Parts: sequence; C-alpha cells; structure tokens
Amino acid sequence: MKKAIEEAGFKFNYAEVTMVPQNTIRLTGKDAEQMVKLMEGLEDSEDVQKVYANFDIADEEMERLSA
Repeated sequence: MKKAIEEAGFKFNYAEVTMVPQNTIRLTGKDAEQMVKLMEGLEDSEDVQKVYANFDIADEEMERLSA
C-alpha cells in the first residue's frame, strides 16, 4: 500500500502498521484507575516495545487520574 501511494507522487513523513480495536470497553472509577496504572507500568518497561488496548476512559476521568 505504501509503495502504491509513493508511486502516485505522495511522500510520507512517517508510516507504520498499528492495531485499532473494533470494540472498546468503557472503564470508570477503580477499573479505570487500575488500567491506567497497568498501562503506565507496561509502557515504562524496557522489554515492551508497543502497547495496544481496547479500553475507553472519559477525558474528564483521564484528567482526574493524571493529576
């Protein structure tokens, strides 16, 4: 796909294959807090290259958890 787009005259600054969930799970309260801690722990690990997830946490709750 990338090659065909380049041959059409478009240039890329960045291109990668990524995982996009088809279904998401809404998390709130304690579940959201635990998931954020888990994701932070995984992302901080030197052994982990990429982290994908299918959870959905409201922006207001993410701001509260980030504070």
